[in-house]
Amino acid sequence: MKKKLIIAGVVLVVLVGGIYALSQTDIGMKNPWLDGELEKAELGDLIIPVTATGTVEAARLIEIKSKASGQVTKIYVVEGQMVDKDEILLELDPIDENRSVEAAQANMDRANSALEKTKIILDNNKVDLPRLTRLAKGQLDQAEANFEKTEYQYNRVKGFRESEDASENEEILVKAAYLTAKAQRDIAQTEYERTKNNEDILLRSSQEDVNQAKASTTQAQKSLDEAMTRLDETTVKARSAGMVYSILTKENEMIQSGTMSLMGGTPLMFLADTSAMFVTAQVDEADIGKIRKIAPEHARPGETRKLSEDDYKAAAQQVIDELEDRVVEVTVDAYRTERYKGVIERILPEPVRASGAVAFRVRVRLVGEDLQKLMGLQADLSFTTSKEENVVKVKNEALHSEGRDCFVYVPVKGQPRIDKKVPVEIGMTDGTYTQIISGIEADDEVYLKRPVRTQKEKEEAERRNG
Repeated sequence: MKKKLIIAGVVLVVLVGGIYALSQTDIGMKNPWLDGELEKAELGDLIIPVTATGTVEAARLIEIKSKASGQVTKIYVVEGQMVDKDEILLELDPIDENRSVEAAQANMDRANSALEKTKIILDNNKVDLPRLTRLAKGQLDQAEANFEKTEYQYNRVKGFRESEDASENEEILVKAAYLTAKAQRDIAQTEYERTKNNEDILLRSSQEDVNQAKASTTQAQKSLDEAMTRLDETTVKARSAGMVYSILTKENEMIQSGTMSLMGGTPLMFLADTSAMFVTAQVDEADIGKIRKIAPEHARPGETRKLSEDDYKAAAQQVIDELEDRVVEVTVDAYRTERYKGVIERILPEPVRASGAVAFRVRVRLVGEDLQKLMGLQADLSFTTSKEENVVKVKNEALHSEGRDCFVYVPVKGQPRIDKKVPVEIGMTDGTYTQIISGIEADDEVYLKRPVRTQKEKEEAERRNG
């Protein structure tokens, strides 16, 4: 209790002393609580920015899936880790895919065996069927010759019968032989045509069997290749360099193939391609015209054209090196002391509507080193849309307004802590400074914080005025 009373007494003495000191301040003595804050109007350049915010993002997010199915046995990376191309990300248990390879190999062996059989049949038919056709042709030729012989004999006997040099019995025998030879010739002709037709059909059929067997072999080889690819995919590697953005699976979890599943497979993780970093900001429709004016030609809607990645980088570097007024200043709260640079790469023509306001998305490419550390952070962007050179400007704290009139307070010469109101005409502002068109000149002092008169000063002023 005694200690508390002592502390209270000290505080009371300090307060009384301070009040007494303020009350005894003479006119003309400096006092930081009463004198206000003065600053001179400056002569300089006024850069008028358009500001916007956005989130730093990578060039693209790469979804990682595996063509294999199985159980995740080991994950080698963590979120935020930078990985190189072909670096191992995770491994799956290969037992299921090994079985698939063995089954596919067995199907391949069966298909090869079936193909060899059809080739043997085709080769055999190419030899046997033409031989059978030649044999049928020989039989036809023999039957044709026999027919011609019997036909000649029959015609001769008929001539003899007309002259009564041959008996009726002889004519009957010769006619029978003639008709038999004719029938045999017709049968041989039919058999030859059938054999020749069979040769064509069976050869084509055998060739089609070979073709089908080849197709089955090709399909079996494809299935084997896919099975071997899935087996290789049990070791999942990065297809490009980047940052591990998120991991969507866990060790010992079962995952489905990205090619064998109707649902597209199990996503394993996302990699962020940090070879280029961007900020996509929403700019109010009232300012988008200014942004289009300072954007590179290839970024303006209506004039936009797709460039290669190397051309985009070269165009951005050219702006940084040669067109300083078109460089976008980028800051993030996480690294307040650092300043980053960006270049407008795309102005998307589709408007974004929210809460009755209309905005347009502007994609800004960041240029510099060690940019991947910014991914996911909110960034503040400042676009230099216009510049007023060699103008009188004051800080915005010095300006006051009444209706449409604007004015500043300036000190009265020879009368400390006495100020007067001076009307001014203002121009552009960058958010910190405002252009003064008329009313005061450069180096004129203005109050950022007005002075406060003590009671003693007020009483003395009343006596002088009274």
